[in-house]
Amino acid sequence: MKLDKTTALFFGTRIDSKLREGLALSKAGDKKYFDGSSEDFLRVLEVAEEKWVGKVVKPGPAVTEVDDIQRNVISILRRVAPNARIPVSSVKIFVVQGASVAAIIDDGPEGDEEDERDPVPSGPYISY
Repeated sequence: MKLDKTTALFFGTRIDSKLREGLALSKAGDKKYFDGSSEDFLRVLEVAEEKWVGKVVKPGPAVTEVDDIQRNVISILRRVAPNARIPVSSVKIFVVQGASVAAIIDDGPEGDEEDERDPVPSGPYISY
């Protein structure tokens, strides 16, 4: 098992018909809350045939922050789509592929390639 400390997390809920309608009917000034233009607000992501709306969070949030992030997602959705029923339990946490942060800086000399057969793991992982 490996612990990846570089991959962002997504806290969001699946967009159902009521939420889709609520987002479509939201005020022009409220669209900034879910159009993905700011990291402080929500964005819409697609997974196969489904669309999800939520917040992308930097890796490794403290356990105490999880509740705050969930409440933030719900409060924004209730503001922009007040007629949509969004239970707190609908917020799920997923890993976002392709959204990583650099965790390791290699200060070694250039051309210092590691042997691929090296059994010692490298990088931002913890192996057991």
